[in-house]
Amino acid sequence: MTVVANIQVGNEVELIEQHIAYHLALGVDGFVIADMASVDGTSEILQRYRDDSRFVIRKFERDALIDARGVHTAEVGRWTLQAARDHFAPDWVIRMDADEFLYPAGDLGACLAALGPEASFRIARRNVIFAAGQPVPPIPQTQAALAAFEIVAQPVETSGTQYATDDSLPLILTAVGPKVIARADQVAAYLTGGHGTLDGAGKRLAAPVADGLLLVHFWFTTPGRFLRKARFTAETEALLRRHPQAPKGWQWSRWAGLAQPGDTESEAAILQEYHRQFPAEAQLDALRGAGIVRCLADFRAS
Repeated sequence: MTVVANIQVGNEVELIEQHIAYHLALGVDGFVIADMASVDGTSEILQRYRDDSRFVIRKFERDALIDARGVHTAEVGRWTLQAARDHFAPDWVIRMDADEFLYPAGDLGACLAALGPEASFRIARRNVIFAAGQPVPPIPQTQAALAAFEIVAQPVETSGTQYATDDSLPLILTAVGPKVIARADQVAAYLTGGHGTLDGAGKRLAAPVADGLLLVHFWFTTPGRFLRKARFTAETEALLRRHPQAPKGWQWSRWAGLAQPGDTESEAAILQEYHRQFPAEAQLDALRGAGIVRCLADFRAS
């Protein structure tokens, strides 16, 4: 059974090597990586893997992603899927970002073999959570190391509209949409963001939840990464003003609105937003007691 990761990565210099090492150790056979105009050193790290037959890497510059016709992330997704088929002929493709780590309940191959006959499955995502005032631990490179992290096991459902009315809840405690794993020869394209798949006629495929699989989401790591990605989103959205219908993640759009380069007040605002994603230890203990936050190993065992 051959498993290939389709990754879209943008400015993830702190995570990309760990992401690759972790998934190789997990049993992923190959990677098709779309470098989305990274400028922070991610591209230079990826260069080290270009001679490795397990990797297909392509850098998309900004003008290839956004131009007068709009945003072209759908085309990027089609390229990653076709490149996976051409280079690896895999049984399965997993659509991930660099801050997402696949966690199976046991052996990856066994989990995949237990899935039903459907072409596509949703993989639930859960946010990693850290206490305020503590250094973020090293990003894990093995399944056992990842199992020791805490996640938001019972996230709160919200939307951009709801959050615009009441933003008192840190977004780390809210739900994030699932990603997708699919049989490579039975799907034609990914939905924007990798939250689903399409058939050859452009129809969204039904996708049950993949039992035994979870994506662990390192949404917040360092303040530098958060500030850099918020600013990059702000720059990108400035280019999209002629295309207001272009799909965008509302959470990052919110943060992009705060991140104005060179503006000291906006930098303080975005860093304040970052720091409130880390609860005080007493609050974290209360979340643990309520079952909202759990150790990943315990969550998967339940």
